[in-house]
Amino acid sequence: MAKRLDDLAPQGLLDRARKAVDLVDAASRIRVFCHYDPDGTTSASILARALMRRGKRIHASMAHALDRASADRLQAESNELLVVSDMGSAQLDLLEHLPYPVVVLDHHKPVRDSDTVVHVNPHLDGVDGAREMCGATTTWLFTLVLDERNWDLAGIAMAGAIGDMQAAGGFVGVNGALFAEAADRKIVVPERRLSLRDLPLVKAIAQSIRPYFRGLSGRPDASAALLKKAGFDPDMSLRQLEPAARRKLTSVLAAHLVEQGAAPEALDAIVEDRYWIEPDQIYAQDLEAYVNSCDRLGQEGLGMAVCLGDREALAKAEGLLDQYMSRMLGYLTRLEREGLYAKKHVQFFYCDDASLSGSVAGTGMQFFFDQTRPVLALSVLDGQTKVSARATRGHIASGVDLAVALREAAASLGGNGGGHNIASGATIPKGKEDKFIGTVDEIVGRQLGSGSASQ
Repeated sequence: MAKRLDDLAPQGLLDRARKAVDLVDAASRIRVFCHYDPDGTTSASILARALMRRGKRIHASMAHALDRASADRLQAESNELLVVSDMGSAQLDLLEHLPYPVVVLDHHKPVRDSDTVVHVNPHLDGVDGAREMCGATTTWLFTLVLDERNWDLAGIAMAGAIGDMQAAGGFVGVNGALFAEAADRKIVVPERRLSLRDLPLVKAIAQSIRPYFRGLSGRPDASAALLKKAGFDPDMSLRQLEPAARRKLTSVLAAHLVEQGAAPEALDAIVEDRYWIEPDQIYAQDLEAYVNSCDRLGQEGLGMAVCLGDREALAKAEGLLDQYMSRMLGYLTRLEREGLYAKKHVQFFYCDDASLSGSVAGTGMQFFFDQTRPVLALSVLDGQTKVSARATRGHIASGVDLAVALREAAASLGGNGGGHNIASGATIPKGKEDKFIGTVDEIVGRQLGSGSASQ
């Protein structure tokens, strides 16, 4: 028997969503503004499908940030209603001055609530937005309040949660409740399997990024040698293996992750629940991979088109996925060879592609970087430097909060930062990188209770 929304999410969160629905129903044309990453792109797609189903006209954009410049552009627009998703909770000061109603559907930890913006954020009702709800699931919950026909958007929301790294170890909290209900309704169909693409084994391992196998990923010859030594035909596909052989291969690869010093949660990534999205006829993991490659290579609109079911866009996204994986493997294998710079409490590296820095940092942190220190990835651009930071669950359990560290360090230099405790970002003035790293190192040291200055 289908469950009611009231049984799946906190009442306060649903009440906030109902206020947002009232604003939507009062408007005929709605401006949608979302973050550019997989979580934001899937959020934009969910809104597009649900709002058009509601008979609304929409104008959707995706951006790297909601800053003063974008707020000024929005200020000049004559909108009936603005819906911001996967960002906005940290920019309430900018949004509260717009001359039309605003809805924020965000999951990043807010500094405060708002009396003028309809603010739908799980943190405001005791739900952890870093683990239990992402931007896409917050947005999807809103669309379920709008119209329960939107249960069929579960797979797109799941792709957003996967992109936000909230699938590791299994979905929990409101994510878990909503996706379990979607599975009961046969909208998504789970299957447990090894986390490799359906390619010849040698290619599947050599092209694997999550999991990233040190010494194997990006190296077909080494991958073939490992497979032959373990008794596998490198040209066979995962689908061709008998169950016993699959279990053996899983054990071999898990042992490799342990030997390379991967984070404990990385072992969860070797076997995953893959979800077939029945309405869209695609796996959620594959949808996320296509959207992520589009977003990271500056083709956010193409990623949104894939989510909207455009098969021509999907064909183009397949080519971008190959490009993205090749570039990611290039950065990761280089860092594997050359190593990172280390401070006392953090480690860091430079990445000349700001769109990939967060993905490189997150993959490396989980699979082969020094597990004792959070990592910062710095991309020096014209006039400013973009920073992406990643930690492990162990760091968070020890008191690390990267959102606080990056926000405080960036603010001290005239920049800005924020995000989640485990994954955060910042923008700082170019030329202030050393000072910024030192300040973050000091803050993380205090968070860990050491009270030590950086070295």
